[in-house]
Amino acid sequence: MDKATRLGMGVAASQTVATYDIRGVEYQRIPYGSEAEDWGANEGPCHDCGVTKGLLHIVGCDVERCPCCGGQAIYCECNDDAEA
Repeated sequence: MDKATRLGMGVAASQTVATYDIRGVEYQRIPYGSEAEDWGANEGPCHDCGVTKGLLHIVGCDVERCPCCGGQAIYCECNDDAEA
């Protein structure tokens, strides 16, 4: 399977994950181009996962924002199970 096919499969699968459950609350994921920061969605696809404007990032993309705090989703601590 070539890289383009794998990427397409990842994009399709990620569109089925519309929300993240963070500490018992469902949050809508933020589509590429709807982030508070300008990541260049009007100029081209996401530089990390390749989605186009309006699509959800591939889960694990370093550009995706946490819908709870707005930080980088892959490093965000909002969903940590540890007691604060």
